[in-house]
Amino acid sequence: MQNEFIHSLRETVNQHWAQIKRGQFWHHVMNRPVSREFYRDLMIEIHHYTKHNSMNQAATAFVSAPEGLLKFAYQHAAEELGHERMATHDLESIGLLDREALGRAPLPATEALIGYLYFVALKYGPVARLGYSFWAESVYEHIGDALGKIRSDLSLTDRNMSFFVAHSTIDKKHIVQVEECIDRYAKTPADQALVRSTAETTLFLTGQMLEQVAQRHA
Repeated sequence: MQNEFIHSLRETVNQHWAQIKRGQFWHHVMNRPVSREFYRDLMIEIHHYTKHNSMNQAATAFVSAPEGLLKFAYQHAAEELGHERMATHDLESIGLLDREALGRAPLPATEALIGYLYFVALKYGPVARLGYSFWAESVYEHIGDALGKIRSDLSLTDRNMSFFVAHSTIDKKHIVQVEECIDRYAKTPADQALVRSTAETTLFLTGQMLEQVAQRHA
């Protein structure tokens, strides 16, 4: 039954990605030359939400949960700490690190994503947040084509894309851990509904963030 839930959750995620790929951001990346300014603005939004991921993961511990799940949350929070610096490194490596632009407010959808993850952490705890981790840790199967296009258009190397390259390696381990946690701790229909809702909402907000990045360059 648990494997059936993970399978249905994956189908839900795939449906949301299909919708994102019909949007303005995806059309821009795949059908137009990606400019340095477009890539800079994307990485700035990634920097904004990534610097909160360790903290909102750790904040899930304020809600009572099984010891094994709390251990996962603590360990995962520690492993996410400081990953936003990879985004700034990548921008700096191609001469695009603009401290003034980096300090500007996040786009509305980015801020909504950040706020929603803290809300989930503090109200529902680590079980619900697994829904975000479930798709975020397996994102590269969905964004590989777009990343390849960006890499080609801007002549980027692995050194210039450390955020994505490093995460693609780290997340292969993480997705196995996330699925094990879902299988072990999201057993009731109520918990499974929380996992699915968090996955859908965070993916929707991420899609809106991408659309708002594209709208800057319409």
